[in-house]
Amino acid sequence: MKIGIDASRINLEQKTGTEWYSYYIIKSLLNIDNQNQYFLFSRKKLPTKFLKYPNVQNIILKWPLQKFWTVLKLSLNSKEYALDLFFSPSHNLPSIRTKKVITWHDLGYEHFPNHYSKVQLLSLKLGARGLNKADLIITPSLTTKNDIIKFYGIGEDRIFVIPHGIDFEKYNSVIANDDILNKYKIEKDYILYIGRLESKKNIINLIMAYNKLRERGKDIQLVLVGKSGFEFDNINNEIQSSPYKKDIKVIGWVNENDKIEILKKAKLFCLISVFEGFGMPILEAMLCQVPVLMSDISVFKEFGINDICFTENNIGNISSKMDELLSDEELRTNIINENLELVQKFNWNKSAEKTLEVFKRLDKI
Repeated sequence: MKIGIDASRINLEQKTGTEWYSYYIIKSLLNIDNQNQYFLFSRKKLPTKFLKYPNVQNIILKWPLQKFWTVLKLSLNSKEYALDLFFSPSHNLPSIRTKKVITWHDLGYEHFPNHYSKVQLLSLKLGARGLNKADLIITPSLTTKNDIIKFYGIGEDRIFVIPHGIDFEKYNSVIANDDILNKYKIEKDYILYIGRLESKKNIINLIMAYNKLRERGKDIQLVLVGKSGFEFDNINNEIQSSPYKKDIKVIGWVNENDKIEILKKAKLFCLISVFEGFGMPILEAMLCQVPVLMSDISVFKEFGINDICFTENNIGNISSKMDELLSDEELRTNIINENLELVQKFNWNKSAEKTLEVFKRLDKI
């Protein structure tokens, strides 16, 4: 098959979940498949690690505008390559008369539209039209599959659940940096959050629960790693009004090596989002042998993690669970060992193999 892929997100320096998925699923597909021919479409030249394969061609489509690259430029220029299949690892499909596969990550915008800007909602709603145009759909979780069926009436036989993986080699190869905490002015033990700093991540409740934990006498910092997002001003106001604001560190985006080092040294990792499509930072914390505290939502339940790691969405419960997971050493050890064994099944090559199976289904039609 001649397979076209939107690879435009690979070159983004400050990647978040969707961009990392694009990076790893494309990289892993190229690692395992030397039979099909791949056309990787991007705005600028891709890194050499993606171009070392004889069956790969990088098609660079320059475009002066920040937006509409997929719906206009890619739609027009991809037609000349007579593709058998086009794969989009994100929420946009080009207009092209060929078989199409799209990965749809979550439908948080349908459940909680108030947590998205008007521009974000418009983009996601328009992108969702691609679900009906796609021949087959990949989702990272059963939760997202069920949502697509519920909200868009698409048959379950067109939707395939393929969980994300984790880069074991990257996490195991990072050289310990004893100065990393000084670099970011982290002076004490700390609770860690990694992700975009936006309202749907429930960070205000995280801060309020942290305040309550400090009131109980727990001398610990709260470290927030990630880019600012929708309603960050409200989050910042909550930080500034905290009596413990000097111990709440907003670091912003950090490179991968620094992120891994900060994660490995954390006492507890918290992700209490109101909604997620998967939860890749949870896998990363599990691999780094850090106990996790998560919101009690269906997508996180799919990991198979011990129930003790889940919290209801109220300040008292979140704070109590923080205290328990920080104080009970036997519990911490058990959770770390359980999660380290559990995370081993999340492998990017397995994800790529299952994705390739989806492609092959269309090749037979």
